[in-house]
Amino acid sequence: MKMGMPADPLANLPGADRFDALLVREEMRRSRTGELMAVALLDVDGIRGVNARYGAAAGTHVLRLCAVALWDTIRAVDEIARTGPDEFAVLLHATDAKSANAWADRFEDALERAGASHPAAPLTCALGLADTTEEPTLMQAATRARRRMEVIQTVRKLRRAREGGS
Repeated sequence: MKMGMPADPLANLPGADRFDALLVREEMRRSRTGELMAVALLDVDGIRGVNARYGAAAGTHVLRLCAVALWDTIRAVDEIARTGPDEFAVLLHATDAKSANAWADRFEDALERAGASHPAAPLTCALGLADTTEEPTLMQAATRARRRMEVIQTVRKLRRAREGGS
């Protein structure tokens, strides 16, 4: 872990403030090198439900499974942080949109495998990606990734409401 001591002891990862500082630092470096980068933001689905149905320890276990799936799919140069109660962020170095999408597929497969034996299986997440070919700065890429993640969350909520109402 390159960002120093973890701010989040639950998942043993840096927190949101450290990830924001990382984006600023890496943007300064990227402005000199021109390196392509991608930002992934993800929200683990159903943590409240897991906590309510199986208890807080099960919810913590799901978050840790997600962190393990992230670690298992990134390279040594990439960075991970826990940015919210059920949210994670990833900075992917030397990565364009195609490579970022391939990573996302690998991560979602790893998350599914990691959670296969968990009572709340399958484990899923809403994942938004953006890269520096579509946004000029890492902060703007992170904002776009968040919007994409939120669109996925909204669509899922609408789908659940429609299915529950039929």
